[in-house]
Amino acid sequence: MLRSSISIFMVSFAFAVTAQDVEQYTQANGDCTGAIFIRDPIHVVDQTVRGFGNVLEIKENPSEDKQWFEREHHTTWYKFRVPVACELTLDIIPKDIRDDFDFLIFEGAIPGICDKVASRQVTPLRSNISRNDPSVSSRCGLSTEAPDPYVRSGVGSSYSSALQTEAGQLFYLVVDAQEKPNAGYTIQFHYDPVPPPAPVEEIKVKEQQHVVINITDKSSGLPIDAMLTVDGLQFDKVSEFKGASSYSFDMDLFRTLKIGCTRKGYMFSTTVIKGTVEPEIFVYLTLAPVSAGEKVVLDDIRFVGNENKVMRQSEGALLLLLRFMQENPEVAIEVQGHVNGPTFKNKKEFIELSTDRARTVYDFLLVNDVEAERIAYKGFGNSEMLYPEPRNQQQSEANRRVEVQVLGTGSGNSVGDPRLSSAPQGR
Repeated sequence: MLRSSISIFMVSFAFAVTAQDVEQYTQANGDCTGAIFIRDPIHVVDQTVRGFGNVLEIKENPSEDKQWFEREHHTTWYKFRVPVACELTLDIIPKDIRDDFDFLIFEGAIPGICDKVASRQVTPLRSNISRNDPSVSSRCGLSTEAPDPYVRSGVGSSYSSALQTEAGQLFYLVVDAQEKPNAGYTIQFHYDPVPPPAPVEEIKVKEQQHVVINITDKSSGLPIDAMLTVDGLQFDKVSEFKGASSYSFDMDLFRTLKIGCTRKGYMFSTTVIKGTVEPEIFVYLTLAPVSAGEKVVLDDIRFVGNENKVMRQSEGALLLLLRFMQENPEVAIEVQGHVNGPTFKNKKEFIELSTDRARTVYDFLLVNDVEAERIAYKGFGNSEMLYPEPRNQQQSEANRRVEVQVLGTGSGNSVGDPRLSSAPQGR
């Protein structure tokens, strides 16, 4: 039994509440232009930037200034978006309570924000430059209980007042340590109200239809093992199956399948299953023993206009013919070409074109190691059109066909010169 395997990859999104992977910061992250984007409510910093980056952006400020560092020392820049309109609070939690971290927060949606920080054309929204307080584990940040938006250097509150924000608002955060830090820190954001959970995207599983293909002997009606070629089950590929008398698989709705079937000692058979919405499709194929004189149309051998180039849709039919010849090494065939030529006599050009088309199939078999002495080819021009007065494109394409006639089925069969036959010749 053939079963199609369907892999479903599911990805879920949620607010992270655990530490991130360790990041290695560079000197560039010590500058506003190299700000690290924080996406999660908790951001763990294991390795801080040593020094002020590549550019000393904050400098020459009086020590009593409440809004600005006196200068940058060991700084790391970040940027973040607030996911919901809220009263924003945050904690900066040192891993070593001996470390003293200060911070500034800037509005981020300002054109040229980094240049304007360096030239002091913008003002921090919040700052805290107070001395670390070991009684609160040297933490600092924003709090709803803190009264002041700015806290100057020296002894003072470790927290500045909370910040009212809009959903999606962008901010820049710079964290500085006057002395070289002993360890890293954790930045933890708090949103009041808490953002709603990210919506879980519903994964829609495509409706499937179940296809069952049964193969029997035409005379006895008994099941027989056979090989299948199926065009349309996979994109741009002909699928092949063998070793069973019944096959089943699931596929998307509306798929049109071109199914070929062959077995040693039997003539190949083809059928087309049009796309439907039926939940189940049952296909019954019968195979008849191969015999001399048997003739079969190679369904879906289609040619481009008035040329001998086959279309992509012919791949399944060509593969089926090849498998038939491989399964039956004592069979000799004649490939017969036909053209669409309504209202015209069977002129030389038609015969030559039909011969060239038959030769195209002949060449395909030769390239795939079928012995030349087992294959003949010839062209009939438009002398045997299925639709002498075609009314639509489908009938015209049906006239441009290739047929296969079995010349012999015993050992020692040879067609001699592949172009010799009692039928009209093209060359």
